[in-house]
Amino acid sequence: MVSVEKPSKGAEKILLAQIKQEFSAPAEAIEQYIDLVEQFAVENDLEISSEINQIKEAEDKLLSQYEDAFRENTALNKETKTSKEYSELRHNLRTPLNAIIGYSEILIEDFEDDLSEECIKDLNTILSLSRETETAIERFVDFIKGDLTEKAAEDSELGQIQNAESLFRSLGDIDYSLDVDEYLKGSDVLIVDDNKTNCEVLERRLSQNGLSCRVALDGTTAIKEVDAKTPDLILLDVMLPDINGLELLKRFRESHDRDEMPIIMVSAFNDVDSTAKCIKLGASDYLPKPLNGTILMAKSIASLEAKYFRAREQELLKELNLKATTCPLTGIFNRQVVFDKIEECFDKLNQDKDYEFSLLSMDIDFFKSINDTHGHPGGDEVLIAVAHSLRDACGENVIGRVGGEEFIAVLENKAGASLNDYCEGIRKAIVDLSIPFQDVEINITISGGVINSSEVKNQEELVNLADERLYKAKEGGRNQFIYS
Repeated sequence: MVSVEKPSKGAEKILLAQIKQEFSAPAEAIEQYIDLVEQFAVENDLEISSEINQIKEAEDKLLSQYEDAFRENTALNKETKTSKEYSELRHNLRTPLNAIIGYSEILIEDFEDDLSEECIKDLNTILSLSRETETAIERFVDFIKGDLTEKAAEDSELGQIQNAESLFRSLGDIDYSLDVDEYLKGSDVLIVDDNKTNCEVLERRLSQNGLSCRVALDGTTAIKEVDAKTPDLILLDVMLPDINGLELLKRFRESHDRDEMPIIMVSAFNDVDSTAKCIKLGASDYLPKPLNGTILMAKSIASLEAKYFRAREQELLKELNLKATTCPLTGIFNRQVVFDKIEECFDKLNQDKDYEFSLLSMDIDFFKSINDTHGHPGGDEVLIAVAHSLRDACGENVIGRVGGEEFIAVLENKAGASLNDYCEGIRKAIVDLSIPFQDVEINITISGGVINSSEVKNQEELVNLADERLYKAKEGGRNQFIYS
């Protein structure tokens, strides 16, 4: 037997965490892979539910038995077992694992022609993971028997563990505090918890880092707080006296999405299923109790940063869309939007023969003379005033600037007025304009050509005929609309 120095409590703790991880990682991955096989079976009406259920039941039993064994055999007041009892423990943990292996092999052998290559690969992965899990079970039993220390020394593992322990001790000298960036300071955090002490601790930690906190001790108060002002972040306890925290989460998600209002659930239920359910219901993240201050701040900052950058992204997209769809001088729609709208209207017409729309092509009269007299700054003021007046007169209909002093309106809704009356209202609105520029008032008129969709067969004919009528209006004396 190799004589070794007994590891410290800290080193044992690290080794114990490593042993549990060596079991949990492959054992829990088995569940994910069998879910993928089951999904394929359901989608392809493949009747292998009996075998899959056997594997899933064995998986649940394996995880449950290991968790019980781990808790019982690593407690401070653990009872010493006999060699026979250790053998029984090893046997009991292997039994559900053998079932997983057995039924996976059955699926591979009996349904090889029915399963996809990916499913066969997944089942072989389950077999490989099962072998890793079996090795982890051996290490676990050796550890609680006290045999693993000698084996670790022989493999130089103990030295690695002690080195790891030294590393973790050294972290105590590192400043690992989390800083809140200036753009997040003052963010409004709503703490929802029925325990006043919890609220005080959370509020203190968050406030010390520059965040602004509100507190609600029950669900009803939380609803009122959110209705009064949408918080930047909610820390929501699952257990509340009046409204279940999950019900409250569902209610908030009906009117506020994750991007607008992130919600971190807080609960003593520290298991994968509870976390998954919260995420499915709309939680942005999950914090297990008892809360760790560093993790609390890290997750809170991460949620607030995600909200901030998503909002900035939406603003930038809005700005880009505005630049892509509007005339930079006048602020009304540009040529692209107008012609896209015309195309959309023809699509509607093809689907509904009773649908009609009209096109109004307009041009400011004597615009060159305005530029010659008042310069381009004066011309720009006229363009802006005309664009705004046309936008107001056209209401919900699309109106855009398509050229220098040229405008097109696509008329779908005339609010019950005849086409002639509607266009006459537009003409009068322009005539009534008095545009101040420097020390003068500029008065203008507008001419237009009007056409109905029932008169043409396609978009090109519609625009060309409207332009022809516009030219007639110009040649006929201006300040008028021509309809035929």
